[in-house]
Amino acid sequence: MARLGYVVPIALFVSSVAAQATSTTTSATTSPPLVQQAYNYVPNKAAAGIFAALYGIVTLIIFLRLFATRAWWGLCLPIGSAVMTAGFCIRIALSTYQNSMAIFLPEQLFIILSPAAFLAFNYILYGRFVLTCADRRHSLIKPERTARYFVLSDVFTFIIQGAGGSMLISTNSNTAKVGLYVILAGLGLQTLSLAFYMLLVYHAYSSLKRDGIKPFAQPWGMILKILFFTSALLLLRCTYRTVEFGQGLGHGYLATHEVFFYVLDSLPLLIGVSTYAIYWPTQYLLPSPANTPSEEMSTVIPQYNV
Repeated sequence: MARLGYVVPIALFVSSVAAQATSTTTSATTSPPLVQQAYNYVPNKAAAGIFAALYGIVTLIIFLRLFATRAWWGLCLPIGSAVMTAGFCIRIALSTYQNSMAIFLPEQLFIILSPAAFLAFNYILYGRFVLTCADRRHSLIKPERTARYFVLSDVFTFIIQGAGGSMLISTNSNTAKVGLYVILAGLGLQTLSLAFYMLLVYHAYSSLKRDGIKPFAQPWGMILKILFFTSALLLLRCTYRTVEFGQGLGHGYLATHEVFFYVLDSLPLLIGVSTYAIYWPTQYLLPSPANTPSEEMSTVIPQYNV
């Protein structure tokens, strides 16, 4: 859900581009294609193909691990990775069919929305880690409700950005400018939400250390390392998207140079997802003697067995 907020501004931007394309009296042969107007560059077909292949391989590995361990609670991760793979496959076609709205919009939505599944996986994993390996007293909030709270936070920021997006299409320049600031505020709140989640993980780590436990030396210590590492990569990507939008929807320096899309967006996400392909969490979710899965957690997330 964390990336839902980008749907409204992108949809509005695509609509404005389409409107400009249909209202212009310039012939189709001389006017720039849709992709050129949106990006100011033509997507590199080879780069898109490489990332489509890499994401596809990682998706297959994660699906195999998930089915082998029957960890159905983590199904959102390979689904999100599969959607990302589809987005890059569509991006390959976009480099050829540069004026196709039917290709441009799905490519944008698939690539932008799929990380929401990665975030959801981290939220769920944190709750399972605390209840299975540590103890609920080490968490600032109830671990079985972590995913619910953060998803609701994402929905709230989506509503804010939706309100700002509706203001963007105003014919009044002042109203449109306010709309841009409202969207940026929503994006900023999304980034803060993810930063708070990382603080939540760090608090659990510090609380365990105060009890004389060396978290990274425990059999389940890899879970904390993974959560820190992947969340940092997601925060990098979230910050990049916020700055990109702040520079101007589709016209800023970051948005018009494809290298930043791969270095600050696609690559960090690929590294994060690949981490789970290598270190699948179920092998580290080992219950401590004093901890067993709670009845509430089993109700919220069925089939709690890891």
